[in-house]
Amino acid sequence: MDDAEDPFVTSFEDVLLYMAGAMIVIVAGLAASGRIAPPRSLDIVDNQLVFLVSDARILDTNFDGQRLLARTRGSRSEIDQLRLFLSQHFAESDDLLSVSAGDAVTRCQSRDGLLQAEVQGIGDAVRLTIRMVENGEPSSSDIHTLHAIETELETLRANTSAAPFLLWRQNQNGEVIWVNQAYLDTAKRLSGEASEQWPLPVVFPSLCKMAQPVVSESRRISAPRTEDQPDAWYDCHISPVGSDVLFTAIPADEAVRADSRRREFTQTLTKTFAELAIGLAIFDRSRRLVLFNPALLDLTNLATEFLTSRPTLVGFLDQLRENRVMPEPRDYRSWRTAIAQLEAAAADGTYSETWSLPDGQTYHVTGRPHPDGAVALLFEDISAEMSLTRHFRSELEQYQTVIDTFDDAVAMFSPAGEITISNAAYRQLWDINTDDFMVGDLTEAIRRWHELSAPTPIWGDFRDFAQNNVDREEWSATISMRDGRLLSCRFTPQKGGATLASFRLIGRDAASPLQEAI
Repeated sequence: MDDAEDPFVTSFEDVLLYMAGAMIVIVAGLAASGRIAPPRSLDIVDNQLVFLVSDARILDTNFDGQRLLARTRGSRSEIDQLRLFLSQHFAESDDLLSVSAGDAVTRCQSRDGLLQAEVQGIGDAVRLTIRMVENGEPSSSDIHTLHAIETELETLRANTSAAPFLLWRQNQNGEVIWVNQAYLDTAKRLSGEASEQWPLPVVFPSLCKMAQPVVSESRRISAPRTEDQPDAWYDCHISPVGSDVLFTAIPADEAVRADSRRREFTQTLTKTFAELAIGLAIFDRSRRLVLFNPALLDLTNLATEFLTSRPTLVGFLDQLRENRVMPEPRDYRSWRTAIAQLEAAAADGTYSETWSLPDGQTYHVTGRPHPDGAVALLFEDISAEMSLTRHFRSELEQYQTVIDTFDDAVAMFSPAGEITISNAAYRQLWDINTDDFMVGDLTEAIRRWHELSAPTPIWGDFRDFAQNNVDREEWSATISMRDGRLLSCRFTPQKGGATLASFRLIGRDAASPLQEAI
């Protein structure tokens, strides 16, 4: 069969005609549905926004227009984003998207005069062109740069408005030319005026008269209040900005009150320390003298100029050594070792020594640790106490010498049962091998008496008598020693609940069988 006779065989020209017809139908359909722009839609332009709008829809836009829509994209549609942009810059933004058909061109300026909108009707669509202008003429500036600057300006305004501290700017004449919301609120609170009209109430009068600073500086300033209220304090940072000055003020009332309380507390401590009879020297963590009281001057004879020069701990102790206010070391090496040990012990709170000085005075020196590594040395004059102790001990020794001459064996028991005094005859009678006259207690004494005497209930009765402090009367008894000697015992109550026990051998005048044999 011939190809020409086959109904399914089509010539190449027919295929081309068929495809061309199909393309015409598709293009016509897309144009009708708004999927493509009609003729004369957009030109290739730079530094300006071009939109083709029809039936509240954006049919097409150039690259710069796409950048704008992409940057502001959110939950709104593209046409709503365009309306928002136009409303921000143009007074009659709705009229820019509702121009009648025709080739007439309508132009309008933005509120700030930096933008120009050009509108032209093209069939059923509107061609909107937005460009930068300068002195009424088209400019080559980038409109996106302007938008970025405006966005940054809005961000800065929001930040300064939300800042909790005061920000303001003054010119060379000391006039306030810019403030943030915190400054306005503070001016209203301090002055009681709600006015926001210029010139604003001056919050810090002292700063209006200050000279132009060369470099940034910080100072604490006060803002006077009304109605006899205390001044409001601020920590102010001052920075020169060109010919103006930028101020930043942070409320410092709590810091001022804390400083005031600290000063009052320090003054109280200072007055307390000044009345102490104990010398006080406090060294900081670097071991320099930071605090001392008048008693230290009296006890150490150190010069006030020396102490106020903040000497080190080593220098302080070295000066004490020079003034012979501390024990003289054997050699310089041992002196330095003693200093190191003193510092370490004071830091641990374990240093406590008694210094016997060459002039007869006695000091009790104590080291105490303080917070942050500080160390305090306390000097207490215990010369009187030591003198009294020595005098008391001397009297005791004298009394002991007297009672040691007694033939009777005697021992004094305190209300707690401790032996407070005994003589040599007592220690010899009961075979106690010690020279200490204050050794033992009631229980040990009675146990020793049981060992060297025949069984007797006398010792139990004496225990009850010594432990009873009410309605006591002197009584006596006779017991037998294990070596056959008889012992006369007398128990006498004393003032304060003490009890005196005295013993005397009777018969052959204390001579034991062993002694008679010898």
